[in-house]
Amino acid sequence: MDSALLIERHEATLELTLNRPTARNALSRALIQTLTDTLLAADADERVRSIVVTGAPPAFCAGLDLREVAATSAEQAEHDSSSLLRLYETIDNLTKPVIAAVNGPAVAGGAGLISVCDIVLAAESSVIGYPEIKRGLVAAIVMTYLRRLVGERQAKYLLLTGENLSARRAVEFNLATEVVPDAQLLARAREYGTMFASYPPQALANTKRLWSRIRGLEQATAVEEARKLNASMRLTSESRAGVSEFLKRANQC
Repeated sequence: MDSALLIERHEATLELTLNRPTARNALSRALIQTLTDTLLAADADERVRSIVVTGAPPAFCAGLDLREVAATSAEQAEHDSSSLLRLYETIDNLTKPVIAAVNGPAVAGGAGLISVCDIVLAAESSVIGYPEIKRGLVAAIVMTYLRRLVGERQAKYLLLTGENLSARRAVEFNLATEVVPDAQLLARAREYGTMFASYPPQALANTKRLWSRIRGLEQATAVEEARKLNASMRLTSESRAGVSEFLKRANQC
């Protein structure tokens, strides 16, 4: 049986491809578990500096596997919701940058996936949307991430209308970072991977850790957390080497 998740290393970037093309890469229970476990393992692997998530054509991800949803008991529904939340929280709190290479429709749970990625590259032909309301469902888990990402007015529009946005409108809504020609999508994602691999890993990891830590804090507490990290990072070997190299180049000018 073919794997539902293809895993490939490209230099220091781990490339993960959702591989259920006949189901438009819908998130089955097994795929959610495998993707979560793989992301956690990548976060602990010092050789991995960034992660790319994409889909096997023709889609990025069509959301949850509705065949599983249609035959769900109350107990199973609770378990499935917890598993999906764990996947989103894993991506949202990973200490390494996660790049979504959106190569086709990213809707419902697929749009939820990109809502928690750090960089979202949208192919020109891709669309992004939250159509759960049309299916008698609520995009409940993604709602908090989406509100944080695009603001209340835009989030309510997306959730209540269920409209799919083109790649360019997705950038306008702050759902995507940039639009990329279809043929250049993976190459562009790899450019980001190369860039992240050139950065000091501790600085990247601590930037993401602080981001995760402060977003739910009151302002006074958040700025104190930021102050403490600012002070400690000045003392690391990474920062001292980086500052020394900068000053060396500046003195040569």
